[in-house]
Amino acid sequence: MNQLLKHSVSLKVAVVAALILAGPAFAAGSDPGKPVAEPAARDIRVQVVAETSATIGAPMAGRLSQFPLKDGERFTQGQVLARFFCAEKEGALGHARALLEGKRQVFSNRQKLHNLGSSSDVEFSVAEAELQEAAADLQTAQAMVDACVVVAPFAGRVAGIFTHNFQFVGAGAPLLEILSDKDLDLELIVPSLWLTWLKPGMPFDVAIDETGQTYAAKIIRLSGKVDAISRSIKIYGKINNPADALLPGMSGRALLSPPATAAAAP
Repeated sequence: MNQLLKHSVSLKVAVVAALILAGPAFAAGSDPGKPVAEPAARDIRVQVVAETSATIGAPMAGRLSQFPLKDGERFTQGQVLARFFCAEKEGALGHARALLEGKRQVFSNRQKLHNLGSSSDVEFSVAEAELQEAAADLQTAQAMVDACVVVAPFAGRVAGIFTHNFQFVGAGAPLLEILSDKDLDLELIVPSLWLTWLKPGMPFDVAIDETGQTYAAKIIRLSGKVDAISRSIKIYGKINNPADALLPGMSGRALLSPPATAAAAP
């Protein structure tokens, strides 16, 4: 009985002591009027990314007859990136053109007879509908032939190859990855508290590890949301005069720090 009483008293003493020690910290953390401390100045990791990039997929299933580019090579807008064997589709296109020409002549003849009163309205309408159907078939055949050639949507550089010439690929299969290496952006994550002074257009310097050079840059936009868990936000920047040595995927340090007034705030 005495041991149980001693154990109970000891437990109460320990709890009271813990509450006394935790009291100041609890009170400081629960004060809604106390501002959160501004993060100190620091180097922020930054990554170079291409503003425009795409993975080009096969528009059709078939065998490649032309796949000229290699990884790292440059291309111009409209240049052929890939070409498929399409003899069958080209034959279907020729057939559709001939069929349309025949339907056009039939319609022209029916139209003349209809104007002379020698053809019924039904015969004229049927000829007109058949002409429209042949025109639609030609449009479909032309689209299938157009899909045999893949052209570059913009000027840039090959960043990855996923197939080879003369290989058979399925519709939608990735062919190559392309990007524009002349229009580069910067991505970095900063404390969300910096939103009190960090605005689009603000200049900063960025030191790229791979080149060993420092470049002048500016903030161009902020992400649309803050990460509530890490209390951070992604921001985007752009180097003012990008050098040819810069490549997407390079990384470095964004030399950003709060203004003196913000850093000194209580």
